Amino acid sequence: MSEQDQPDAARRRSLWPVVVVGLGVALVVGVVLANFAASTPDALQRVVINSVCRDAADKEACLAEKEGEPVVLLAPEALADYTNVALSGLVGVAATFVVGSGLVYLLRLTRRQERSR
Repeated sequence: MSEQDQPDAARRRSLWPVVVVGLGVALVVGVVLANFAASTPDALQRVVINSVCRDAADKEACLAEKEGEPVVLLAPEALADYTNVALSGLVGVAATFVVGSGLVYLLRLTRRQERSR
């Protein structure tokens, strides 16, 4: 049976299951797994050195001493309100989903207009 013989519904499979599963995986990564991310990535180490360890004679020793402590407790003024990692992950996933959905919608709209010409 060729593709032309199949009904339109069979040719165009729904992407909703893929979208829902993908969104679910992204939410798990963004909301749950983000809490287990490294507590002192490079950028946060720089924040500690520039704030808490600014006046220390040995900045590396000061950094080693502060290692593992949340940067938000060491220098709360150095960071915006990033204390709620789960909420940040949720907002990031939602924003990415909205932008991606908007791009897909615009692409489909463009294709429909091209076909109708």
